[in-house]
Amino acid sequence: SCKVTGWELNPRGKPGPRPADLRPLLDPHHLAVQAADLNLKLMKWRMLPNLQVEKLQSTKVLILGAGTLGCNVARCLLGWGVRKFVFCDYGRVGYSNPCR
Repeated sequence: SCKVTGWELNPRGKPGPRPADLRPLLDPHHLAVQAADLNLKLMKWRMLPNLQVEKLQSTKVLILGAGTLGCNVARCLLGWGVRKFVFCDYGRVGYSNPCR
């Protein structure tokens, strides 16, 4: 569990214990979204001041084929802030190619 206790001033101005649950902050999904948002903010600040982050986040992408090229395209788009993907791939994953 990720429960911790910190100290905070109470209404009377005296320090007292305050429990905090850190589980929502350590959720892998939350951390991934936070990292992608930070990446977009840095890109907007450093390279593309006119970048419309909200538009990228609301973009829907259909990727035909989830092989090497499709997965790399999805990874690149994820880095640019696209969050909604639909993969269409009718291939079969064989034991000789488990990373697919």
